[in-house]
Amino acid sequence: MKRNVAVCVGVMVAVAAGAAGAEERTEGTAVSEPHPAPVQEAPPPGAVAVPLPALSPAPLVEAATGGEPARAATVAQRTDTEEIRVPVVLMAMPHVSTAGTATERVVTTFALGALGTHAKRVDGIALSLGANWVGELSGAQLTLGANVVRGPASGAQFAVGGNVVTGDLEGLQSAVGLNVVKGTAAAGQFAVGGNVVGGALSGGQFSVGANIAGSGGVGGQFTVGANIATAPLKGVQAAAGANLAPSMSGLQASAGFNYAGRMEGAQLSLLNVGGDVSGAQVGLVNIAGKADGLQLGLINVARESQGEALGLLSFIGNGQANVQVWASDLAYTNVAVKFGGRHFHTLLTLGFNPGTDTHRRRYVAGMGFGAHIPTGPLFFDLDVIGSSVHADNLFRDGDGLNVLGQLRLVAGWQVAKRFALIGGVTGNTLVTWDNGDRWEELGIGPEWRSVSDGGRTTVRVWPGVLLGVQL
Repeated sequence: MKRNVAVCVGVMVAVAAGAAGAEERTEGTAVSEPHPAPVQEAPPPGAVAVPLPALSPAPLVEAATGGEPARAATVAQRTDTEEIRVPVVLMAMPHVSTAGTATERVVTTFALGALGTHAKRVDGIALSLGANWVGELSGAQLTLGANVVRGPASGAQFAVGGNVVTGDLEGLQSAVGLNVVKGTAAAGQFAVGGNVVGGALSGGQFSVGANIAGSGGVGGQFTVGANIATAPLKGVQAAAGANLAPSMSGLQASAGFNYAGRMEGAQLSLLNVGGDVSGAQVGLVNIAGKADGLQLGLINVARESQGEALGLLSFIGNGQANVQVWASDLAYTNVAVKFGGRHFHTLLTLGFNPGTDTHRRRYVAGMGFGAHIPTGPLFFDLDVIGSSVHADNLFRDGDGLNVLGQLRLVAGWQVAKRFALIGGVTGNTLVTWDNGDRWEELGIGPEWRSVSDGGRTTVRVWPGVLLGVQL
């Protein structure tokens, strides 16, 4: 009887174990052919039958937990815990907050800190007395110390100390100290100290100190100090100090110094320096390698010019550089240095006339400007010259105050490359002060004379001629 009971119990346990294994295979795998249950031999007399499946509960455990999906659920749960999402977080300092110590995993809308805030991402506002330090920003940061974004930022940063974005910025930076963007900046930077963009600029930089655009871009740089673009820039550079760019398309304006390796636009400053300039240079001193446009200043210098140079002194490599020697009614011997651009030139003149029994020795020194019109081997010059007349030497006192103005029309014939014959007519006007006309012997033709101011001022007008050569 005991043997029969043992056999029955063994059979029941085996059947239950087989059913559990079949269920586990049905849930975990595709439908498969059933296997016939093994035939168990009856246990020897006096032994209790214990089926082998009953000794290993693994199939039952996997069936109860769902097998592999249980491990996947565990991994998914760990991934979800990488970010701690809270709408508001209060922080005494980084890693000390209402969201715990893992502040580098915090994603929040509003972060308020005492010494500082720290978060993985802020999609709203980060406010602190010390510093705001986040991985990504989509909103605003306000602090008395420094704002730092280690990735891209879209929004605004306001600080008394400085703002730093190590990625790209779309928005605004405002600081009393320094603004830095290591990536591209499509926004505005306002600083009392300086603004720096490592990538391309698309917007404006405004500072009292300096603006730097590391990869050029499109926009404007405005400062009291200096604007620097280390790559081509399209837009405006305006400074009280200096503007520097390897290539500029637009406007450079300063009270000090402008430099562009290649310039398409205009330079306005006391000193303008450019490589290839296509546009205009307006200042006291203008220097260009190759100019295609206008140089307007006291001193203009260019290796080559396809435009015009207007100034007190213009030195153009492919322009005019001549010496004129002529005789006139004012002085038997006159020498002038003529230099300038293709169509406008400057004249520095000096004349001498030896004394005779009826005429005093005369020195005439002056300076003038003129327009040059080439027409093949012939050319025409229209000059305006202002001079003063002296006796005995150029610096003798007592000659009286006088100004001699001349309007000259000169025609030239280019006989050889460096030799031309010149001749022309002049209109002379001499104004003398200090009690009378002391140069009555001047002039060879009819004259018009006017005396005013009680005889102290005399104006005389007469025609003249000149004949000479140009080298």
